[in-house]
Amino acid sequence: MIHMANQKKWIKFTDPDISESLLHWWKDLDTNRGDRADLRRCKVPEDVFFVPAYHRLRQLMKPFGSRDEPLGVVAGVLSHVNAYDGSEKFACQLARMPPGKDSPVMSSLRFRKLLSIRDSTTLFREGIRAVRLLDGAVNIPDLAQGLYWWNGRTRKEWALSYYENIV
Repeated sequence: MIHMANQKKWIKFTDPDISESLLHWWKDLDTNRGDRADLRRCKVPEDVFFVPAYHRLRQLMKPFGSRDEPLGVVAGVLSHVNAYDGSEKFACQLARMPPGKDSPVMSSLRFRKLLSIRDSTTLFREGIRAVRLLDGAVNIPDLAQGLYWWNGRTRKEWALSYYENIV
């Protein structure tokens, strides 16, 4: 018999309950602009640990299971999001062709560089840049899922989503 304490929980930001908690936390940053500003000033994921807003997110995610460093990346990057756009996956949003342009929001070369990232500090920085390329309007749960579970599977899923929209 397996005890509940021994079962590992895997956070999935696209799950409706978790997504709702995440979006509630993100919307709360609008009413606590100082918290958003503190998060936006963070240069590396570890800086996020010193911001109270991160700890509110951590408490919200604790019942679902969470890991601190990836959650710090999520909190820091999401502080740069201005609007929730759940119309398509984040990687698809990066592949959009802006009106009057003949290249995607994020170039294929830059996207390949994004997919080559292997450390959280670079992912943090480049995640913020990607959000800015989209003028801050992103699919929050999908972006959080990708940043939190940044691994080969995530990179493959993002590549498939991105390239099927620009080919």
